[in-house]
Amino acid sequence: MAESEKVEFKTLTSILKKLDISKATYYRRAKAWNINPSQREFTQEELKNLESMPENIDNNHSDAVSESVKTLSEQLKTKDEQIKQLHKLLDQQQTLSLDLQHKIDVKEQQYLEVSDTSEFVSEIDNLKNELQKEKSKGFWAKILKK
Repeated sequence: MAESEKVEFKTLTSILKKLDISKATYYRRAKAWNINPSQREFTQEELKNLESMPENIDNNHSDAVSESVKTLSEQLKTKDEQIKQLHKLLDQQQTLSLDLQHKIDVKEQQYLEVSDTSEFVSEIDNLKNELQKEKSKGFWAKILKK
């Protein structure tokens, strides 16, 4: 077979089987080699080219991937720092909330002590009033419990 002799395929599937590649790989390689992916006749050179990617395409792709990895790595470092700062702020907030809750509990306890004292004072006043009433009752009223 001469180099200029063309090989004809009836379907895309037959091309893929001959090259032993997937459809996506076929389209990617055809684009890289500037071959129309819908054509069904290929020279031996085109078939040979479709069996592999051009080297300069792979290098550009790996450079782009490497650059993307660097960018994503920097973004991850930034996000990690932000998360660290947020944890620190949350810890401070929890400490402040706990301190505030403790102060509220102390004030509440003081209030309860004051309110308990006022209850005792009113109870003592009631008992004094009852005692005064008992003292003011006569002898027979006390005996007869009136």
